[in-house]
Amino acid sequence: MKITEQLSIGGYAFTVEKDAAAALQEYIGTLENHYLAQEGGKEIMEGIEERVAELLLDKAGRGGVVTLEHVNAVINIVGRPDRIEADDPGPEKSAEENRPRKLFRDMENKRLGGVCAGLATFLKIDVVWLRLAFVALTVIGLVTAGKSGVITLSAPVLYCILWVAMPAARTAQDRWAMNGDSGTADEIRRNVQAGLHEMSNAAREVGKSDFFQKFGKALLLVVGVILLVSGASALASISIISLNHLPVLGMSWDGWMEHINDIFPWMASWMAQPWVPVLLSLAVLLPLIGILYGGIMMVFGFQSPSWRPGLVIFILWLIVLVVLGVTLFTGALAADYFHIEPTLFHL
Repeated sequence: MKITEQLSIGGYAFTVEKDAAAALQEYIGTLENHYLAQEGGKEIMEGIEERVAELLLDKAGRGGVVTLEHVNAVINIVGRPDRIEADDPGPEKSAEENRPRKLFRDMENKRLGGVCAGLATFLKIDVVWLRLAFVALTVIGLVTAGKSGVITLSAPVLYCILWVAMPAARTAQDRWAMNGDSGTADEIRRNVQAGLHEMSNAAREVGKSDFFQKFGKALLLVVGVILLVSGASALASISIISLNHLPVLGMSWDGWMEHINDIFPWMASWMAQPWVPVLLSLAVLLPLIGILYGGIMMVFGFQSPSWRPGLVIFILWLIVLVVLGVTLFTGALAADYFHIEPTLFHL
């Protein structure tokens, strides 16, 4: 059994094997000798130690033992000063360097699935505006439904597709790639020094930025309240109508059945099956539950659970629609609804 010792790096405590601790301390000391004398040296070293800690957490895990293999892997990623100087492209090229970003779901700044946060990081825009855009498109779909009678859920569907398609940024290197950052020590040095140079200009923009951010959050809260009230009201209305057998659009359920039977006689037997009303109810209720859930998350700022209830609701809704569509189609075939006279194909 190897001897271990405790080390604190980047604000985290690690259990490190003795040979790994010696290599890690020697590496940190070399970086301090190289960077502390430079502009922003203290901030550069703080950033480097934070990144080293992130990588060690990824490789050894919380509570795990850091080995020499872990330390060498981290050094290869962050880089040694001698290698950094040899690979340094020069100040002009470094300043113009624009490393491509990779598209991930941002799991650290998520509200639901991290889709908007990841897109905002990729597009370099404020996440508030993307969230407002998704919510606004959803509300527009609901308002349009009041006129056309058809609920449009294109924005939630798009969100869920992106949720499934975009990988989650779970490791430190994923998060760096999401921001277009290589994770090397010299990358930290350039970022820190560039930040120091721009600090005076940024200070003048703080007031303006704070105003728009607060305005966006307030608007997002208002939209969340609208979704919350709309979803709750719709669910309450459906419950009252169902429990009291009230007419829908001026016609009772039996009246609707008779009307459907007049137009599509074969559908009456299909809808008379006990499971069909259940599926039809789910097809209407699940989107409303999803809207209510989204409104609650926006208003109260809750983090989405690991089992992703929003995605579960969406998948259940798709399953319900597919089952309804398949059974409706098979019922139509059984009733010979799609029958075409053979004479139509005669030349």
